[in-house]
Amino acid sequence: MEETQKIRALVAEDEESFLRVLTTVLEATQLFEVYPCESGDEAVETLKRASFDVIILDHKMPGLTGLNVLQWLHEQKSETPVIMLTGAGSENIAVEAMKLGAYDYLRKDQFDKSHFPILVRGVYERYLFRKDKERLEQTMREREKNIAAINMIINSVASLSDVIQMAIARLAFLSDESELQLRTYVQAGGREKLEHYFHQLREELETLAFASKSMVGVPASSTETIQSTTASSQTNPAQHDQAPQKLPSVH
Repeated sequence: MEETQKIRALVAEDEESFLRVLTTVLEATQLFEVYPCESGDEAVETLKRASFDVIILDHKMPGLTGLNVLQWLHEQKSETPVIMLTGAGSENIAVEAMKLGAYDYLRKDQFDKSHFPILVRGVYERYLFRKDKERLEQTMREREKNIAAINMIINSVASLSDVIQMAIARLAFLSDESELQLRTYVQAGGREKLEHYFHQLREELETLAFASKSMVGVPASSTETIQSTTASSQTNPAQHDQAPQKLPSVH
């Protein structure tokens, strides 16, 4: 069976022992591929070279702090979910991090090695769910634009069809009048040919009338196809609301 792709996590923490703990706890679940960094500067350089599924930043590091790195990510328009590690009494840091786009934060004094992998994976799942929702909404907007454009075409074609129908009706009326008037000038032997000519003319006019009516049905069927496709998309929501895979215990 094909191995599940691991979640690529960048962890930036200047305290070497705690960085080792974070890395070990995540890798022990066999769900994460961890890239440890010992400073914010190293984290930025690593982020310039590679992409990750989730980023974990200690807010207090020498050089570039976690907030500095988060600000840099914000300037780069990065959408990668970020978890900020804060200290006790650093609620203002957490608030600032959330304003800059962090998905969550964790106080280091409340660190729980069994809960930490669940927190990280939960943040990643939320990110995937949001991206799926955004893609669905974008698809819906594009389909609505297409439907609006087709409706405009339908209205234009319907108006044109009405004009054509009126013109055909007028031609049919004139052809009938012309046939009656010409009968008086045509000898008995030529009336059969005259009737045959006007019969063909009426058939051509009927064909044109049928074709003009059919013009309205073509774009209408296209709208129905788009609407049915949209309905089927709405009945197939993203699968991220399923229960997450149970994480192996970490001893």
